Amino acid sequence: MQYSVEVFINLYGSGEGLPTTTQWETLLKGDMNSPLTVVNFFKLKDRADTTLTNGKEMTGSEAFATYAETSVPKVSEVGGHFLLRGTVEGNLIGNDSTQWDIIAIGQYPQREYFLKLFKDDEYQKAFKFRRAALEKQNVFLINAM
Repeated sequence: MQYSVEVFINLYGSGEGLPTTTQWETLLKGDMNSPLTVVNFFKLKDRADTTLTNGKEMTGSEAFATYAETSVPKVSEVGGHFLLRGTVEGNLIGNDSTQWDIIAIGQYPQREYFLKLFKDDEYQKAFKFRRAALEKQNVFLINAM
């Protein structure tokens, strides 16, 4: 399957809570047949952005749960799985355990499987609830050592 930065920007956009053009390029330039681990750090909003929830009033937690109802099974459908999904209890080293609410670590036997997730119509529809839910996020692409 062919992937391009332009296709992903047309589907999702770029910047402000989305990958920048350079970040899309980084994702696409990796070896499509190599394993990929994706580490997600999420900070939820108190109230979800109603412009992304079809006007429905929701908490950030409710909007994220709506996203997860679709995204969790879709990760499995494309051939990936979660090593971890959970809420942050506190920190052991460092000063700010309130910086993140949820951490999720997904693993894909091939980078291409992760890209298939972004091409899925149902995932694309659910992704707006992720955006509505989040105050901030950091997503890291990790190559296994």
